[in-house]
Amino acid sequence: MAITQEVDKELRTRLDRELTDDIAFFFRKLNDRSKYKHGYIDSYDDEGEPALGLEVDYFHPQETQDDLMLNIMRNIVLNPLVSPESRVCNTIISHFYGGRGIHQTMLCQPDPTKAVVDFERLNSDVVYRDAIDHNLKLGYNLGLPIYSKTELRTSLFGSANKFALETTGVKSAEKINLLMWIASFIPNGVANRILTSESLEDVYKALTSLPGVGQYYGYNSGVANTLNPAINANHDEPFCVPGPGCRKTLDMMFGKDCKVKYGERVVWFRHNYEDFIGKFDLHPSSYNVEVDGVTIFSEPQDTLKVHGCEVALCQYGVFDRLRTEPKLAKRRVVPRLDDFPMEEFYNSGVPV
Repeated sequence: MAITQEVDKELRTRLDRELTDDIAFFFRKLNDRSKYKHGYIDSYDDEGEPALGLEVDYFHPQETQDDLMLNIMRNIVLNPLVSPESRVCNTIISHFYGGRGIHQTMLCQPDPTKAVVDFERLNSDVVYRDAIDHNLKLGYNLGLPIYSKTELRTSLFGSANKFALETTGVKSAEKINLLMWIASFIPNGVANRILTSESLEDVYKALTSLPGVGQYYGYNSGVANTLNPAINANHDEPFCVPGPGCRKTLDMMFGKDCKVKYGERVVWFRHNYEDFIGKFDLHPSSYNVEVDGVTIFSEPQDTLKVHGCEVALCQYGVFDRLRTEPKLAKRRVVPRLDDFPMEEFYNSGVPV
C-alpha cells in the first residue's frame, strides 16, 4: 500500500486543519489519561469535559498501554503451558469474546499467567470442555464480562452456532459454541496458516477465510496475533482495514467524497500525523514489553504505528459523539474482573 505523490497531494489539500486541532487536543487528553492511570504522571485534568472523565473508557492507541493487548503479550503469546496453535487461538478468544478476564473466567483461574485454554485438550476431553461450559454459564449468570459491549458479534455467533449444530446435531446458542468453533481452527489449518504467515495481510486473509469473520474481527484479531514474536507480521505494516468509527473520522477529515481508500488514508496519516497534530508524547516506560527475558517488539514503540492510528482515529469518533450526548459517556465503561466480587465465582466454578 505505497502512498503515491498524487495521493499525498490530494490528502494534504483535503485535510480539514481546524478539525486536526481538535483531534490533537483529544489525542493529548487520551494519552494523558492513560499515563496518569499507569502512574507515569501525577495528575490529570479533564478540563471540565464529561466525555474525558477518567471513568469513561477509551482504547489507547499504543499496544503497550491497552489492557487487552497487554494481557495477550504478558500471558498468552509466550505461555509455555500450551502449544503454539493454542496460543494463536487464545489470542483470538481475546477479541472474539472480548470480555476482560475472559480466560480467567473460562478456566476459573485467578492467576492470569495460568489462564490459557489448552485447545488440543478441548477438542478431545469432554470433562475439560464441560468444566469450561459450566464456568461460562456461571460467570454469565453472575454478571461477569463474557463479551465486550463495544462491538457486534452477530456474524460470529451465527457461524459458531452453525458449527455446533453441524458437530453435535443439536441447535443451540450456548456460550461455549464460540470457543468450540475457535478450537476447530487447529484441525482446519487456520491456526497454522496464521503461525506461518509472512505479513499482517496474510494473517488477515487466514482469519477472513472463515465464515462470519468480517473485516473488523479479521483486522483486530490479526493485529493481536502480530504481538506473538513467533509470527512474522507487524502491526505497523502499510496495511489497514479501518472499522466504522475510524471511517467516520476519516470522512470528517477528508470529506465523504474523498476517493482515496480508507486504509490508505490511515497509512498516510501514520507517516504524516506529526505535521498536523504534533508528536504523540509516549512515555519511555511504554516503549516495549518484556516477558521472561523476551522483548515483544523488535523496535521501540515510541510513535503511533499504523494500527495505533486506526485506533486513535476511531476513539476520536467515539469522543465526538459522547461530548454531544453526555449521558452516553456515563455508559462508556468496559467491565473488568476487578470490578466484581469474585469469591462466589471461584467457590462455585470448576478450576481446570
